[in-house]
Amino acid sequence: NYKLRGVARLLSGVKTPSFEISKTGSAQGTPTDTGLVMTPKAAVDAYADLLQNGANSKYASKFADDDLRLKLADLTAQVQKAMELNEGTQQQTFEPVNGAISVMRSADGGDLVVAQINSEWTRSAGAGRESQPASDAEKALFGNGKATSTMKTGYVNVIALYVPPANSGQKITAVGSERQPVKVEAL
Repeated sequence: NYKLRGVARLLSGVKTPSFEISKTGSAQGTPTDTGLVMTPKAAVDAYADLLQNGANSKYASKFADDDLRLKLADLTAQVQKAMELNEGTQQQTFEPVNGAISVMRSADGGDLVVAQINSEWTRSAGAGRESQPASDAEKALFGNGKATSTMKTGYVNVIALYVPPANSGQKITAVGSERQPVKVEAL
């Protein structure tokens, strides 16, 4: 009666919370657990907003910095430089997947939350230009497709967040992530 919920690689320099080591182990939580700085579902929704809006997110102060957001911001900035040279644009949207969330209580009363956030990245090159895949994984999915001025890539993002207990003075911390393209198409 086991089910794989998702795979998320631990991020550099993070510490996972401690869990109960007993006959029964740690208790399973729910997306609506209370007594935390934010419910697990609200934390996932806020993290999706943070991925989409960066420092402009109204939730930015509630989260510790993490490698996923830093790497995503760097990649977006690199692509933006190329887009500006060609009078192009790019847009990314992030949407949590309803029901794709698992929660486990930590020994300190916090929650470890693993959830799926899907995203779409649309890049439009300027007039007379072709938009190309932005990574080796995108190239593999696109294959021998015919490039046009606009490319849209769908991603599955599995994230692991530690949501600390209320009044702990701690921020929500991303402890793991996995980001994979699943569909690349020229529009």
